[in-house]
Amino acid sequence: MLQRLAEAGGLELRIFNRDGKKILGTRRPDPAAYPDGNHDLMLEFMNKKSGGEWASLPVVAIYSKDFTELHRYFEFPAIYHKDRVRGHMQAARPGESETQAKERDRGEFRALQASPFFDLWASAGIDEILSALHEKHVVGG
Repeated sequence: MLQRLAEAGGLELRIFNRDGKKILGTRRPDPAAYPDGNHDLMLEFMNKKSGGEWASLPVVAIYSKDFTELHRYFEFPAIYHKDRVRGHMQAARPGESETQAKERDRGEFRALQASPFFDLWASAGIDEILSALHEKHVVGG
């Protein structure tokens, strides 16, 4: 979806991998510990919510030709209430053991990923980015 957005808008798209040979196992990247990753870049784009801070996937940063940052987009669109949806899936149901709850959660999450909702949320993410850029263009900084 991002590639189509870039093509339609005549934008240059650059994609940077988050991790090197080892997947990030902590919330805060350490460039010295993993020099083959883009941890220095990740530190620039930490997701900050509710007093917490962590490295997110994906992060989209949009810049002007003179490298003025125009917009940042993190992880998922506002219409995807991830904590609520995932919290419900992960919560044990009456009579379930911890193992049964984990198995059910995995199945429900796989079904969610295979459903149309992931495409819907991807489209909503693009809509959020376009709306933010339009607003910045119309009303300024």
